[in-house]
Amino acid sequence: MNIHNQIGVDLASFDRLLREVVTSDRDLTPPSVVLSSVMDLINAGGKRLRPLMVVLGSRFGKSGHERAVMKTAVLLEYLHMASLVHDDIIDQSDMRRGMPTLHETTDVQTAVHIGNYVIARAIEWAAGHPNDESDKSSEDISEDEAYRLAELAALVTELCMGEYDQLHHRFDFGLTMEQYLEKTRCKTALLMAHCLKAGAEAAHADAGTAERLFQFGESLGMAFQIRDDLLDFTKPKEAIGKPAGADLRNGNITLPVLYALNDPALAPGIRQLGPHSAEADMDEVIQRIAASDAIKQTEELARSYAEQAQRMIGDFADHPAQRDLQALLHYFLP
Repeated sequence: MNIHNQIGVDLASFDRLLREVVTSDRDLTPPSVVLSSVMDLINAGGKRLRPLMVVLGSRFGKSGHERAVMKTAVLLEYLHMASLVHDDIIDQSDMRRGMPTLHETTDVQTAVHIGNYVIARAIEWAAGHPNDESDKSSEDISEDEAYRLAELAALVTELCMGEYDQLHHRFDFGLTMEQYLEKTRCKTALLMAHCLKAGAEAAHADAGTAERLFQFGESLGMAFQIRDDLLDFTKPKEAIGKPAGADLRNGNITLPVLYALNDPALAPGIRQLGPHSAEADMDEVIQRIAASDAIKQTEELARSYAEQAQRMIGDFADHPAQRDLQALLHYFLP
Protein backbone atom coordinates (compact mmCIF):
# COMPACT_ATOMS: atom_id res chain seq x y z
CA MET A 1 0.00 0.00 0.00
CA ASN A 2 1.41 3.41 -0.95
CA ILE A 3 1.57 6.30 1.50
CA HIS A 4 -1.47 8.09 0.04
CA ASN A 5 -3.70 5.04 0.40
CA GLN A 6 -2.27 4.32 3.83
CA ILE A 7 -3.09 7.80 5.08
CA GLY A 8 -6.25 8.09 2.99
CA VAL A 9 -5.66 10.98 0.57
CA ASP A 10 -7.54 11.10 -2.76
CA LEU A 11 -4.92 12.07 -5.33
CA ALA A 12 -7.33 12.16 -8.29
CA SER A 13 -9.49 14.83 -6.64
CA PHE A 14 -6.45 16.84 -5.71
CA ASP A 15 -5.05 16.74 -9.25
CA ARG A 16 -8.39 18.03 -10.58
CA LEU A 17 -8.06 20.98 -8.23
CA LEU A 18 -4.49 21.61 -9.42
CA ARG A 19 -5.76 21.84 -13.00
CA GLU A 20 -8.56 24.20 -11.95
CA VAL A 21 -5.98 26.75 -10.82
CA VAL A 22 -4.84 27.36 -14.40
CA THR A 23 -8.02 26.54 -16.31
CA SER A 24 -9.93 29.13 -14.25
CA ASP A 25 -7.47 31.90 -15.11
CA ARG A 26 -9.31 34.13 -17.62
CA ASP A 27 -6.05 35.81 -18.61
CA LEU A 28 -4.61 32.49 -19.79
CA THR A 29 -6.41 31.70 -23.02
CA PRO A 30 -5.42 28.80 -25.29
CA PRO A 31 -3.36 28.28 -27.30
CA SER A 32 -0.78 29.21 -24.67
CA VAL A 33 2.66 27.77 -24.00
CA VAL A 34 2.19 28.73 -20.35
CA LEU A 35 -1.10 26.84 -20.06
CA SER A 36 0.15 23.75 -21.88
CA SER A 37 3.43 23.74 -19.94
CA VAL A 38 1.75 23.96 -16.54
CA MET A 39 -0.69 21.22 -17.51
CA ASP A 40 2.27 19.08 -18.58
CA LEU A 41 3.90 19.67 -15.19
CA ILE A 42 0.72 18.55 -13.45
CA ASN A 43 0.16 15.56 -15.72
CA ALA A 44 3.76 14.41 -15.21
CA GLY A 45 2.60 13.41 -11.75
CA GLY A 46 4.78 13.41 -8.71
CA LYS A 47 4.58 12.12 -5.18
CA ARG A 48 2.30 14.97 -4.01
CA LEU A 49 3.85 14.65 -0.56
CA ARG A 50 3.40 18.31 0.36
CA PRO A 51 -0.40 18.29 -0.02
CA LEU A 52 -0.50 14.92 1.74
CA MET A 53 1.24 16.55 4.73
CA VAL A 54 -1.21 19.47 4.66
CA VAL A 55 -4.14 17.06 4.83
CA LEU A 56 -2.42 15.07 7.57
CA GLY A 57 -1.82 18.25 9.58
CA SER A 58 -5.48 19.21 9.23
CA ARG A 59 -6.48 16.03 11.07
CA PHE A 60 -5.15 17.58 14.24
CA GLY A 61 -7.68 20.39 13.91
CA LYS A 62 -11.45 20.57 13.51
CA SER A 63 -13.69 19.26 10.77
CA GLY A 64 -15.64 21.57 8.47
CA HIS A 65 -12.69 23.47 7.04
CA GLU A 66 -11.98 21.27 4.02
CA ARG A 67 -12.05 24.16 1.52
CA ALA A 68 -9.35 26.09 3.42
CA VAL A 69 -7.28 22.93 3.81
CA MET A 70 -7.38 22.13 0.10
CA LYS A 71 -6.54 25.71 -0.90
CA THR A 72 -3.52 25.50 1.37
CA ALA A 73 -2.50 22.13 -0.09
CA VAL A 74 -2.78 23.41 -3.67
CA LEU A 75 -0.78 26.55 -2.91
CA LEU A 76 2.07 24.61 -1.31
CA GLU A 77 2.18 22.06 -4.13
CA TYR A 78 2.41 24.88 -6.67
CA LEU A 79 5.21 26.52 -4.71
CA HIS A 80 7.03 23.18 -4.72
CA MET A 81 6.37 22.72 -8.45
CA ALA A 82 7.84 26.14 -9.23
CA SER A 83 10.90 25.41 -7.09
CA LEU A 84 11.56 22.26 -9.14
CA VAL A 85 11.40 24.23 -12.39
CA HIS A 86 13.97 26.68 -11.06
CA ASP A 87 16.10 23.90 -9.52
CA ASP A 88 16.31 22.12 -12.86
CA ILE A 89 17.54 25.28 -14.55
CA ILE A 90 20.19 25.95 -11.89
CA ASP A 91 21.33 22.30 -11.87
CA GLN A 92 21.21 22.14 -15.69
CA SER A 93 19.13 18.96 -15.42
CA ASP A 94 17.70 17.72 -18.68
CA MET A 95 15.37 15.06 -17.23
CA ARG A 96 12.91 14.80 -14.33
CA ARG A 97 10.78 11.73 -13.61
CA GLY A 98 11.95 10.24 -16.89
CA MET A 99 10.74 13.23 -18.93
CA PRO A 100 12.55 16.25 -20.40
CA THR A 101 12.60 19.21 -18.01
CA LEU A 102 10.63 22.34 -18.81
CA HIS A 103 13.61 24.42 -19.91
CA GLU A 104 14.56 21.61 -22.30
CA THR A 105 11.10 21.49 -23.93
CA THR A 106 10.89 25.30 -24.13
CA ASP A 107 13.96 27.39 -23.24
CA VAL A 108 15.50 28.81 -20.08
CA GLN A 109 13.83 32.22 -20.28
CA THR A 110 10.40 30.71 -20.92
CA ALA A 111 10.83 28.21 -18.08
CA VAL A 112 11.83 30.98 -15.64
CA HIS A 113 8.72 32.99 -16.55
CA ILE A 114 6.47 29.93 -16.23
CA GLY A 115 7.95 29.13 -12.83
CA ASN A 116 7.24 32.71 -11.74
CA TYR A 117 3.70 32.51 -13.14
CA VAL A 118 3.06 29.29 -11.21
CA ILE A 119 3.93 31.01 -7.92
CA ALA A 120 1.94 34.16 -8.64
CA ARG A 121 -1.11 32.34 -10.00
CA ALA A 122 -1.29 29.93 -7.06
CA ILE A 123 -1.27 32.83 -4.59
CA GLU A 124 -3.90 34.69 -6.66
CA TRP A 125 -6.14 31.61 -6.86
CA ALA A 126 -5.82 30.77 -3.17
CA ALA A 127 -6.71 34.37 -2.26
CA GLY A 128 -9.87 34.17 -4.39
CA HIS A 129 -9.15 36.70 -7.13
CA PRO A 130 -12.47 37.92 -8.68
CA ASN A 131 -11.11 37.40 -12.20
CA ASP A 132 -11.24 33.61 -11.77
CA GLU A 133 -13.87 31.69 -13.72
CA SER A 134 -14.38 29.23 -10.87
CA ASP A 135 -17.09 30.39 -8.48
CA LYS A 136 -15.59 28.26 -5.75
CA SER A 137 -12.17 29.95 -5.92
CA SER A 138 -13.66 33.45 -5.92
CA GLU A 139 -15.44 33.14 -2.58
CA ASP A 140 -14.47 35.69 0.03
CA ILE A 141 -11.85 34.54 2.49
CA SER A 142 -11.59 35.51 6.12
CA GLU A 143 -9.00 37.90 7.47
CA ASP A 144 -7.31 35.02 9.33
CA GLU A 145 -7.16 32.95 6.14
CA ALA A 146 -5.74 35.87 4.17
CA TYR A 147 -3.02 36.34 6.80
CA ARG A 148 -2.19 32.63 6.74
CA LEU A 149 -1.95 32.59 2.94
CA ALA A 150 0.33 35.63 3.08
CA GLU A 151 2.58 33.76 5.53
CA LEU A 152 2.78 30.82 3.13
CA ALA A 153 3.57 33.15 0.23
CA ALA A 154 6.45 34.53 2.31
CA LEU A 155 7.80 30.98 2.44
CA VAL A 156 8.88 31.50 -1.18
CA THR A 157 11.48 33.97 0.07
CA GLU A 158 13.00 31.40 2.40
CA LEU A 159 13.03 28.74 -0.32
CA CYS A 160 14.73 31.15 -2.72
CA MET A 161 17.32 32.07 -0.11
CA GLY A 162 18.05 28.37 0.45
CA GLU A 163 18.62 27.87 -3.26
CA TYR A 164 20.66 31.07 -3.59
CA ASP A 165 22.77 30.05 -0.62
CA GLN A 166 23.52 26.72 -2.27
CA LEU A 167 24.42 28.44 -5.54
CA HIS A 168 26.54 31.05 -3.77
CA HIS A 169 28.56 28.37 -1.99
CA ARG A 170 29.36 26.20 -5.01
CA PHE A 171 32.76 24.57 -4.43
CA ASP A 172 33.07 26.61 -1.23
CA PHE A 173 35.01 24.17 0.93
CA GLY A 174 35.08 26.72 3.73
CA LEU A 175 31.35 26.16 4.34
CA THR A 176 30.70 25.68 8.07
CA MET A 177 28.44 23.10 9.67
CA GLU A 178 26.10 25.90 10.81
CA GLN A 179 25.82 27.21 7.25
CA TYR A 180 25.13 23.73 5.91
CA LEU A 181 22.38 23.08 8.47
CA GLU A 182 20.73 26.44 7.79
CA LYS A 183 20.88 25.83 4.03
CA THR A 184 19.31 22.40 4.53
CA ARG A 185 16.64 23.86 6.77
CA CYS A 186 15.68 26.53 4.22
CA LYS A 187 15.95 24.23 1.20
CA THR A 188 14.01 21.21 2.48
CA ALA A 189 12.94 21.11 6.12
CA LEU A 190 10.99 24.37 6.25
CA LEU A 191 8.61 23.39 3.46
CA MET A 192 7.79 20.07 5.12
CA ALA A 193 7.32 21.78 8.48
CA HIS A 194 5.09 24.49 7.02
CA CYS A 195 2.91 21.92 5.24
CA LEU A 196 2.00 20.18 8.49
CA LYS A 197 1.55 23.43 10.41
CA ALA A 198 -0.47 25.10 7.66
CA GLY A 199 -2.83 22.13 7.44
CA ALA A 200 -3.40 22.27 11.18
CA GLU A 201 -3.97 26.03 11.12
CA ALA A 202 -6.37 25.77 8.18
CA ALA A 203 -8.42 23.33 10.28
CA HIS A 204 -8.31 25.68 13.29
CA ALA A 205 -6.08 23.49 15.47
CA ASP A 206 -4.79 25.16 18.62
CA ALA A 207 -1.50 27.06 18.32
CA GLY A 208 0.46 24.62 20.48
CA THR A 209 -0.53 21.65 18.31
CA ALA A 210 0.34 23.50 15.11
CA GLU A 211 3.75 24.45 16.49
CA ARG A 212 4.54 20.88 17.61
CA LEU A 213 3.66 19.64 14.12
CA PHE A 214 5.99 22.26 12.68
CA GLN A 215 8.83 21.05 14.90
CA PHE A 216 8.15 17.43 13.93
CA GLY A 217 8.18 18.36 10.22
CA GLU A 218 11.41 20.30 10.62
CA SER A 219 13.20 17.36 12.27
CA LEU A 220 11.77 14.97 9.69
CA GLY A 221 12.90 17.25 6.86
CA MET A 222 16.42 17.57 8.25
CA ALA A 223 16.74 13.79 8.62
CA PHE A 224 15.35 13.23 5.13
CA GLN A 225 17.71 15.70 3.43
CA ILE A 226 20.78 14.42 5.26
CA ARG A 227 19.88 10.86 4.25
CA ASP A 228 19.47 12.09 0.69
CA ASP A 229 22.94 13.62 0.87
CA LEU A 230 24.17 10.25 2.10
CA LEU A 231 22.50 8.28 -0.69
CA ASP A 232 24.25 10.52 -3.19
CA PHE A 233 27.47 8.75 -2.19
CA THR A 234 26.24 5.27 -1.27
CA LYS A 235 23.60 4.25 -3.82
CA PRO A 236 24.27 3.27 -7.45
CA LYS A 237 23.04 5.46 -10.31
CA GLU A 238 20.29 2.93 -11.10
CA ALA A 239 18.80 3.37 -7.63
CA ILE A 240 18.74 7.18 -7.45
CA GLY A 241 18.65 8.15 -11.14
CA LYS A 242 21.87 10.18 -11.10
CA PRO A 243 25.59 9.41 -10.92
CA ALA A 244 27.24 8.93 -7.53
CA GLY A 245 28.40 12.19 -6.03
CA ALA A 246 26.18 14.27 -8.30
CA ASP A 247 25.94 17.02 -5.68
CA LEU A 248 29.71 17.39 -5.40
CA ARG A 249 30.06 17.30 -9.19
CA ASN A 250 27.72 20.32 -9.24
CA GLY A 251 29.68 22.04 -6.50
CA ASN A 252 27.11 21.46 -3.75
CA ILE A 253 28.86 20.90 -0.43
CA THR A 254 26.86 18.32 1.50
CA LEU A 255 27.39 16.74 4.90
CA PRO A 256 29.59 13.79 3.81
CA VAL A 257 31.94 16.29 2.15
CA LEU A 258 32.07 18.48 5.26
CA TYR A 259 32.96 15.52 7.45
CA ALA A 260 35.50 14.27 4.90
CA LEU A 261 37.20 17.69 4.95
CA ASN A 262 38.12 17.00 8.59
CA ASP A 263 40.22 14.04 7.43
CA PRO A 264 43.80 15.20 6.63
CA ALA A 265 44.14 12.36 4.12
CA LEU A 266 41.04 13.42 2.17
CA ALA A 267 40.94 17.20 2.49
CA PRO A 268 43.69 18.13 -0.04
CA GLY A 269 42.08 16.07 -2.82
CA ILE A 270 38.66 17.56 -2.12
CA ARG A 271 39.89 21.14 -1.98
CA GLN A 272 41.55 20.92 -5.38
CA LEU A 273 38.19 20.22 -7.04
CA GLY A 274 36.42 22.93 -9.01
CA PRO A 275 33.90 23.45 -11.81
CA HIS A 276 36.45 22.42 -14.44
CA SER A 277 37.93 19.39 -12.70
CA ALA A 278 38.51 16.27 -14.76
CA GLU A 279 35.88 13.57 -14.37
CA ALA A 280 38.55 11.09 -13.28
CA ASP A 281 39.59 13.39 -10.40
CA MET A 282 35.94 13.74 -9.34
CA ASP A 283 35.43 9.98 -9.48
CA GLU A 284 38.47 9.30 -7.31
CA VAL A 285 37.49 11.82 -4.61
CA ILE A 286 33.87 10.61 -4.55
CA GLN A 287 34.99 6.99 -4.17
CA ARG A 288 37.32 7.91 -1.31
CA ILE A 289 34.58 9.85 0.51
CA ALA A 290 32.17 6.92 0.06
CA ALA A 291 34.70 4.60 1.71
CA SER A 292 35.52 6.95 4.59
CA ASP A 293 34.25 7.50 8.12
CA ALA A 294 32.38 10.56 6.79
CA ILE A 295 29.56 8.21 5.77
CA LYS A 296 29.14 6.83 9.29
CA GLN A 297 29.23 10.33 10.78
CA THR A 298 26.54 11.47 8.34
CA GLU A 299 24.39 8.44 9.23
CA GLU A 300 24.68 9.32 12.91
CA LEU A 301 23.43 12.88 12.46
CA ALA A 302 20.55 11.73 10.24
CA ARG A 303 19.65 9.17 12.90
CA SER A 304 19.73 11.87 15.58
CA TYR A 305 17.17 14.00 13.71
CA ALA A 306 15.03 10.91 13.00
CA GLU A 307 15.01 9.95 16.67
CA GLN A 308 14.05 13.53 17.54
CA ALA A 309 11.09 13.29 15.14
CA GLN A 310 10.11 9.93 16.62
CA ARG A 311 10.08 11.37 20.14
CA MET A 312 7.85 14.22 18.99
CA ILE A 313 5.25 11.74 17.75
CA GLY A 314 4.85 10.79 21.40
CA ASP A 315 3.40 14.26 22.03
CA PHE A 316 0.31 13.14 20.08
CA ALA A 317 -0.18 9.81 21.87
CA ASP A 318 -3.88 10.51 22.56
CA HIS A 319 -4.71 11.64 19.03
CA PRO A 320 -6.12 9.23 16.40
CA ALA A 321 -3.98 10.82 13.66
CA GLN A 322 -0.77 9.90 15.48
CA ARG A 323 -0.58 6.73 13.39
CA ASP A 324 -0.53 8.90 10.26
CA LEU A 325 2.54 10.74 11.57
CA GLN A 326 4.17 7.38 12.19
CA ALA A 327 3.37 6.27 8.65
CA LEU A 328 4.86 9.50 7.31
CA LEU A 329 8.04 8.98 9.34
CA HIS A 330 8.41 5.41 8.07
CA TYR A 331 7.86 6.55 4.49
CA PHE A 332 10.58 9.20 4.56
CA LEU A 333 12.94 7.26 6.80
CA PRO A 334 12.38 3.54 6.14
